[in-house]
Amino acid sequence: MKLPPIFVDRKRTQSEMDLPSPPVTPYTGNKKRKSSTSEIIEQDAATGIARDPVLFPRQESIADVASDEPLFGPVFPPAAEALVEQHINSHMARFENKLNKPTRDEYLLALSCVPIVSAQFNRNPVAWAKEERETLERQLIMMNRCSPQRLEARLKKIAPAPVKKAATSHHRVQRTPRVKRTPKSTPKQKVLDSFDTPPSNNRPPRAIGTNRDDTDYGAIDDFSPPLETLGSNAKALKADWKGQMLDLTHDPDRQLLSPAEFNLAATLRLSCATYLCSKRRIFEARVRALNVGKEFRKTDAQQACKIDVNKASKLWTAYDRVGWFRPEHFQQYMR
Repeated sequence: MKLPPIFVDRKRTQSEMDLPSPPVTPYTGNKKRKSSTSEIIEQDAATGIARDPVLFPRQESIADVASDEPLFGPVFPPAAEALVEQHINSHMARFENKLNKPTRDEYLLALSCVPIVSAQFNRNPVAWAKEERETLERQLIMMNRCSPQRLEARLKKIAPAPVKKAATSHHRVQRTPRVKRTPKSTPKQKVLDSFDTPPSNNRPPRAIGTNRDDTDYGAIDDFSPPLETLGSNAKALKADWKGQMLDLTHDPDRQLLSPAEFNLAATLRLSCATYLCSKRRIFEARVRALNVGKEFRKTDAQQACKIDVNKASKLWTAYDRVGWFRPEHFQQYMR
């Protein structure tokens, strides 16, 4: 088989072949004879070959590694080795039935431990005694902090468990069987002959959004600011609430509310009586806060009212916007 000829573009030119070789290092080549750098330079001058300078010249004098230091850990004298062997032979019989027997390395590790207490004491006895004293005092403080007397004082005394009395007779009293209850029958529904709206009863419609437990506004002291203090801020007495407004047209207490308050109560779906109770409770809490020098916030209004906390927050925001929480409105009630 004949190999294909080399392409012209892949052939090396004579100039490329005359390029100097890579730098020579004295650590390569014939290991039997190591010539020095000066000898290499003299040979190059005689032959006329130009070589690159040596990058890493060999140092003739290399410091030998100290042979007196062991490579892996300290080497113990023969006396110590003999002591370990003697101790293992005399005491290893104790550990025949033990799982974790002491090994030779553990014995040597124990011998390598050297106490330094005396060296530290001799270096500065006063400083050593002071440091030990401080350590002892810290330990005493920790011990006193966890003393049994204090722990017993913190523990809560619990009443002893009741002692079961011995039964006087071994005969067990039989309980009377329960009377079986008869299941209630499902109430019968009226059958209608047509899909027309059935006639409504004469009962008055139930007011939605009212709280029967908080409608007695007459039993609560009225510390509310006069309605005249609204002035031009009557339009600011409003709130935003999701849902349809409550129809208070036929509410029996609607005449006690100003038009702005009437709109506010309808927006929050509160009856007039519930609104008046919540309003009086809020300003009663405001007077108490002023007497003790405390700020009045939304959480205080929520705790004072007996309605939804979100509605109480809306009332607080509306009253604060028109300035009804200012201290000058309650000077006559201050102690």
